Amino acid sequence: MKFSIIVPVYNVEKYLPRCLDSVLDQEFDDYEIIAVDDESPDNSIDILNEYQKKTEKLKIIRQKNKGLGGARNTGIKEAAGEYLIFLDSDDYILPKMLSSLNEYLKKEDLDILAFDCERVTESGQTIERVSVKDYQDQYTSLNAKQYLLFEPTSCVKTYRRTLYTEHGIEFPEKLWYEDLATTLKLSAYATKIGYLKEVFYYYVQQPDSITHSTNTERMMEIITAYDSVIQFYKQNNKFEEFYTELEWNCALHVLYYSAFRLLIAGMNLKQMKQLYQHSKQIFPNLENNQYVKMKKDQYHMMNLIIDKHYFRFYLKTGFWTKCYNLLKRFRGK
Repeated sequence: MKFSIIVPVYNVEKYLPRCLDSVLDQEFDDYEIIAVDDESPDNSIDILNEYQKKTEKLKIIRQKNKGLGGARNTGIKEAAGEYLIFLDSDDYILPKMLSSLNEYLKKEDLDILAFDCERVTESGQTIERVSVKDYQDQYTSLNAKQYLLFEPTSCVKTYRRTLYTEHGIEFPEKLWYEDLATTLKLSAYATKIGYLKEVFYYYVQQPDSITHSTNTERMMEIITAYDSVIQFYKQNNKFEEFYTELEWNCALHVLYYSAFRLLIAGMNLKQMKQLYQHSKQIFPNLENNQYVKMKKDQYHMMNLIIDKHYFRFYLKTGFWTKCYNLLKRFRGK
């Protein structure tokens, strides 16, 4: 079997039919769907049972609640496909996705193939295309270090299953940033990686996503998530080999993106300092990272955080954040 599509299911009865239909409408036929009911409190299991009557491709697994990461782990253990695809149950995919991926996987014998997605509203209106601007060709071969510079989103890549099963790589259970804690580890063992500059995946932007959350305690779980990545690379004697790329990911995700999330949630300087101090313990010369210098125009306020100018960062971004919060209130979100 070529593909195992793993679909964690929790409280998604509103979106689940569209998600499943998008898989069953695929032009390529060699796949299975593994739906993991993570003790969903709504009628999602009834929807799954109805779909199972229509197709033999759907396998349903029910388990005690383990969160998104735990549901994905269960799916990986049950998967029979050569490649894994993670599809969140409120999202959906294009009909040509599997056939297009299969073409390049077969031709290039890849361990990982990344692709583009679109962020959309619940009604399907495009918010933005998420693409890697550094690469303009239809297809690009990547090395492991280049892959580490990609966004660590599980759903916009397909992976050779043995990357997970042979190296003990699992998603953390009930932890925010489970993608960050997992996909970055794959660079240690992936030898053939590609990027296909084409949209196959539609990510439905939810108002309760991490991006819109004001739960600062959960936001700080990024420390736990990133520490697991560092520990993994050190245990496998690959930390020095990928040091520069891991350092960049720390600057981008642990500091830069987290600073904006904390700002939206109300600007907690104590927590920003905690993130900074923890990052500097691992990477004491963070400000000299080649990617930090190279991408300073793209992430032009990153240096304010790295140089500990938290208040200036607040002044420069605070006005726009207040506008954002007012807009959310106006929309009732």
